[in-house]
Amino acid sequence: MAFVFELPEIGEGVVEGEIVAWLVGEGDTIQRDAPLCEIMTDKATVEISSPTSGTVSKLHGEPGDIVQVHSPLAEIDESGAPAAAPAPKAAAPAKPAPKPAPAPAPRPVAAAPAPKAAPRSATLADGPPKATPAVRRRAHEEGVNLHAVTGTGPSGRITHADVDGANSPNAGVLPTSAVAMPQVHPSGTEERVKIIGLRRKIAEAMVKSKRTAPHFTYVEEVDGTELVALRKRLKERAAKHGVKLSYLPFLMKAASVAFREFPNVNAVMDEDKFELVVKGDHNIGVSIETPNGLFVGVVRNIEQKSILRIAADLQAVVERVRNGTASREDLTGGTFTLTSTGNVGGVLATPILNHPEVAILGFNAIRERPMVVDGNIVARHMFYLSPSFDHRVIDGAVAARFTDAMKSILEHPENLLLELV
Repeated sequence: MAFVFELPEIGEGVVEGEIVAWLVGEGDTIQRDAPLCEIMTDKATVEISSPTSGTVSKLHGEPGDIVQVHSPLAEIDESGAPAAAPAPKAAAPAKPAPKPAPAPAPRPVAAAPAPKAAPRSATLADGPPKATPAVRRRAHEEGVNLHAVTGTGPSGRITHADVDGANSPNAGVLPTSAVAMPQVHPSGTEERVKIIGLRRKIAEAMVKSKRTAPHFTYVEEVDGTELVALRKRLKERAAKHGVKLSYLPFLMKAASVAFREFPNVNAVMDEDKFELVVKGDHNIGVSIETPNGLFVGVVRNIEQKSILRIAADLQAVVERVRNGTASREDLTGGTFTLTSTGNVGGVLATPILNHPEVAILGFNAIRERPMVVDGNIVARHMFYLSPSFDHRVIDGAVAARFTDAMKSILEHPENLLLELV
């Protein structure tokens, strides 16, 4: 008789979760503690492990389905478990039938980064293969047995490149015909893409934000010539410290300085009590694009840090988010968000608030164009700031003055270097 595995309690107050991906299929053999599926809740995405060994006889639900805690998740035929090692020849009493093991605690997908070690093969003897959920899902879809793949990542972690190598000796090299022929849908056909997992959570958050907070966006043009020159001078010095210096740390520090005059912009709404909660900590989130969707990584206490320290901390958060090792602290607790489309080339955007925050700053592409300065036409590096605000608590005049303060700081960025912290 198959053992029915129910969705365990994932966290305090969590009563249901969404199936993001199955990491096994019906008929597959699974080891105890091996990954079974990914479940997303309002608080986190977690990897659920099998509590026993055997053959997966039935999976309850498909990706995108909502499963209640303590409801059936999978059925595992324990009679299909791998045979145990042979016992010594001496007679021994018969062993009682094995009891179903208790469900192990779910493991967060964003685990702490492992220390570097020499690459090693992720074999059955090592336990479950070390790989992020995205790599596991891709390997399952492409029929790659991760137990037979040698991981080249930290501590033998299997990467997407390792899956490519297992898939084909010429992985990553497309035939000429594949390069020349773009994939298009034939006329008269359509494709339906189920909105699940992170994409669904992002959609729900955007709808809630737009429905809850009346948005308005204020746009200001900024002369970034001095900012461009200052960053250019400091990039090489930052690189000697192993830090990649982008424009974002300057924007983050400028916002922190502006908060001193406009503290209500660095705040969140308590919807239950309908109170504005003004924060003393300047925890600024930055939108980060990843293969799994858009995340907001948070750099904490900007008010206590120099630009170099902000740049280093931002770089570390971005790396953790993109390689799937971000902690909950990396992704929560923001008080203000910065979103940039400049690397793509956008001139202007009207960002949606990261609820319950009351403001978000859009930073757009810097472009060199002719401007009139002191009666002369000169080339200047210009860009637009396009912050959005919650009009319930931020008036238009406050928004305009805050944005003008940001403009003044960024047009004279050398003053930021005088900020000791």
